[in-house]
Amino acid sequence: MQEVNISELKARLSHYLRLAESGEEVLVKDRDRPVARLVGCVPASVDLDVPRRLPWDEAAKVLASLPRPKFSPEVIEDTLRWVRQDRSDRWFGKKRKRK
Repeated sequence: MQEVNISELKARLSHYLRLAESGEEVLVKDRDRPVARLVGCVPASVDLDVPRRLPWDEAAKVLASLPRPKFSPEVIEDTLRWVRQDRSDRWFGKKRKRK
């Protein structure tokens, strides 16, 4: 089992992820105190079916072909009101009376 401090893990994350993927366990420490353990979730021999990245124009075509959800004006207004209230009052600790 490999042991690594958080700073080293951040600096060489890809390396330690490859170790975990290949079956090695990686113990993550914060100032010599164990805080996490990295282990692979899929055996290295399994080939994941990951779709390829699409060029922008192809991705735009795919997105355009998807059905768009329809929302009523009331739902949109309620959502916007909730977002505005959340961002203005709750983020800054102010209390405002609800209508």
